[in-house]
Amino acid sequence: MMDKLSIKYIVIEDEPLARRGLVKLLKGYDFLECLGMYGNTEDARMVMEEQQLDLIFLDINLPEESGWDFAQFIPPHIQIIFTTAYPNYALESYELNALDYLLKPIAEDRLKKALDKAASHFQQKVPDKGPATTNDHIFVKADRKLFRLELNEIQYIEAMKDYVMIHTKDKKLMVAMNIKTIFNQLPNTDFVRINKSFVVNLNKVESVDNHWVTIAGFEMPLGASFKDELLERIKKQTINR
Repeated sequence: MMDKLSIKYIVIEDEPLARRGLVKLLKGYDFLECLGMYGNTEDARMVMEEQQLDLIFLDINLPEESGWDFAQFIPPHIQIIFTTAYPNYALESYELNALDYLLKPIAEDRLKKALDKAASHFQQKVPDKGPATTNDHIFVKADRKLFRLELNEIQYIEAMKDYVMIHTKDKKLMVAMNIKTIFNQLPNTDFVRINKSFVVNLNKVESVDNHWVTIAGFEMPLGASFKDELLERIKKQTINR
């Protein structure tokens, strides 16, 4: 017997009336569960990182950080439906694999079509047990540009408050994202956390002892609560190869 469909969502919209109006419309669908509505991306970011979120209704014209910029860093397992008064980004939205692009004012029949897409997507989705990706690269935003990073270029990632520093052999990129968010975008076969502040590429590890992990001559502390996971992952890689 198929489990009852349940899609957990948030709304990010800076206009209070539009925000409440959309949530009111969405209450008519019993398979949707609202986890919150927010006027900017900063307030929404914590919920995205700490809750099991499925879907974001995302306005593009937002204060401080636009919805378009924010969307670049939304983990791939979270789906996006853009809501905006401007048609300009409709084509580009599909480059981000957005489920749909709704123009304001949002008509109920048009919203229903978007939600039918969402229901179909999540009914067909095969559940997994951890973050993974089939891509061999990610895009990150640094210095007001989008950079394509091949995953095998990444040596390690260092947390720096609300940013991370991505280290490769040839460059360092400062990205406005916390370490948990970027870790969730990386394949769990090759990347592992070794403490609260570092994620490492297992393929770049030079040595490991009881207290330190070394990559490219740089030593990083190995957290006690992360040690068993790291050693188990190394063991699996050794067996598989």
